[in-house]
Amino acid sequence: MSGLRFDIEWHDGTGIKGPELAATFASFRIATEEAVLTQVDDRRARTLREAIDVPLYPIAEWLVSNWWFLAYEAQNRINSADPAWAHRHCLVTGSEGYALPDVRFSAAGGRINIDWKSRTAEQSRLEFRNSGSIDIDRDEFLRSCSELIETVARRLTACDVTSTHLQTEWAMIQSTDTDEMAFCTTAAGLGWDPYDIDDETEHLIFQVGEMLGDLREEALPAIAGAAPLEACAALQDAMGVARRNELRLGEQLLGAGGRWSASKQPWRQGYELARQLRQSLDLDGELIANTATLARALGHDSTAFERMIHPIAPLQTLSLIDGVVRRRDHDTASIGLRAYGETGWRFQFCRALAETMTTDADSLVTKASTERQQRNRAFAAEFLAPSAGLRDRISDQFVDRDQVADLAEEFGVSPYVVEHQIENHRIAELVVA
Repeated sequence: MSGLRFDIEWHDGTGIKGPELAATFASFRIATEEAVLTQVDDRRARTLREAIDVPLYPIAEWLVSNWWFLAYEAQNRINSADPAWAHRHCLVTGSEGYALPDVRFSAAGGRINIDWKSRTAEQSRLEFRNSGSIDIDRDEFLRSCSELIETVARRLTACDVTSTHLQTEWAMIQSTDTDEMAFCTTAAGLGWDPYDIDDETEHLIFQVGEMLGDLREEALPAIAGAAPLEACAALQDAMGVARRNELRLGEQLLGAGGRWSASKQPWRQGYELARQLRQSLDLDGELIANTATLARALGHDSTAFERMIHPIAPLQTLSLIDGVVRRRDHDTASIGLRAYGETGWRFQFCRALAETMTTDADSLVTKASTERQQRNRAFAAEFLAPSAGLRDRISDQFVDRDQVADLAEEFGVSPYVVEHQIENHRIAELVVA
């Protein structure tokens, strides 16, 4: 089954006002690998069913109107408070008064996060029962949405309904060439509609695209909502300052980095990469609880690390970017990070280390939830606080806050990292009280 599936059965729409609504009235089912999102408890009919009866035109039109946002605009702590972001990403806003499930789509690099929550549509007395979340490939998501839009468009044509906003804008999206696509993705990543901007904003978008270059996909989720030109300039400055922090990458790092599996989920890639590196460095069971130990494990003296500990000043203005990684050649990189205490610095350094192992290009360490950032967070957690080591130390089914604090001190990480390792690897149940 596809990660996202739309099932349609056309119904007679006689009596529904509006030709596009009447023509596209249907039984509509949305499903992922995890759940049926349109499963409803119909209190009027006293039935539990997996499909809803709605006109599909508003849904298809909403998908088309927000096409670039859905595919390329990520959520961060700056834009998450903006009601306009929810309007562009929450399916309910395309309901036109009909009962739809509370489903939210958010870009995460090359993947799309689909998040759904239970809700009650009081007017229709329908209760959407399921909640959950799943990440799917972006191309797969766009294919599913395209098929739905095409199906609705063909239905409109068959019913002699033409020249609608849906049909006009979809034709424009389909005719987008490579240069236009780069522009549209940059605009959407910044939260701007590429088809509704003035000349000044258009020029600014081109500038941002040029300034970010190959960093665009990872940088946009971390600067959206900020002043883009200032953020791009600060990022360029940070890359320049980081040049002094040269780090030689040994054969063990480069070798381990070449073996990670692209077919796995990002966090599983990170776990796998960390285990491979620990094995390659012969660190099985060894703690890396301070910076000196980390330097020795990677075959360096503390001098190079002391340079990197000093924060990169331009990053202090970029609240969602934690670090920059600049590649010089195949086996050399420069790393610059924000101001952190020793524990936080080592975690962010290990995130940057994962980037040096998986790409020969410049890269970023950010607070965004793209697949690359998920991967490097998982790597840092597993490299510094291996799940196997935590399992060896946890013999009970339950773990309280005091035990977490002790483990965090032993491994030299934050309690937050230990908590996530325990939960994500299902080592024990965390007792909050």
